[in-house]
Amino acid sequence: MPSADAVISDVIGAIGRQDFVARTAHSLRTLAGFDLMATVLHAPGGQARLLADNFDEVDCRAAVETYARVTHPINPMLAERGAVRACEFAPQPRTLAALHPHVLRDPQEEMGFRTMGWPARQEEIGLYVPGWGGVIEIGLYRRRGRYGASRTTMRALQGLARPIAAAFERHDALTRPAADSGGLTKREAEVCELLLRGCSSEAIALRLGIGRYTVKDHRKQIFRKLGVGSLAELFAAARQEGSFSHIRSS
Repeated sequence: MPSADAVISDVIGAIGRQDFVARTAHSLRTLAGFDLMATVLHAPGGQARLLADNFDEVDCRAAVETYARVTHPINPMLAERGAVRACEFAPQPRTLAALHPHVLRDPQEEMGFRTMGWPARQEEIGLYVPGWGGVIEIGLYRRRGRYGASRTTMRALQGLARPIAAAFERHDALTRPAADSGGLTKREAEVCELLLRGCSSEAIALRLGIGRYTVKDHRKQIFRKLGVGSLAELFAAARQEGSFSHIRSS
């Protein structure tokens, strides 16, 4: 089981990568010793978007999608911040009645109900942090046993709340498409500029403080977005009048 420091290191290393959200949730899941994870962005206005999950492993993808699409408003944990246990909350009968077609009432569940198709009798803990204009929920689940998540585990998750929130914001800043960038993110634009200067992947990794494989991932996305298939084509396109002027240094 990894330490909290190892989790932070892994999360920081994933910033800027396409699998950042999944790797972050996986690291927290491993730290807590849980089996399933689902990361959901809850935006203002009651909208929610599923960012990453591994519910395919138990053939319950439809259930987690239903949660993100329909039943998330009845989750009382959403009002909290930090590390939270589902067992500390009671069901809300009136809300449940309104969502009857998508909810199964079951007194053996921690909150007295579960979304239709959700694996039964799961212990649930969650990390709720502000981010991306709303609240990011990283839910962790496992079959309920004799003992629930320990106080040590919950303290560790609570201590990770701020670093995880900061990592999500940093990832967003690096991957959000920049204005007049031809669709490239800020980080991709930086990598593209260094490629045009003749820097190798190793040199770019050292310059930007990222992994060599992360540079390769960015390079693939740059080629795809700019419609080139090789470095030679990238240089040729850059030589065309006005091409890529928005990402080259002045």
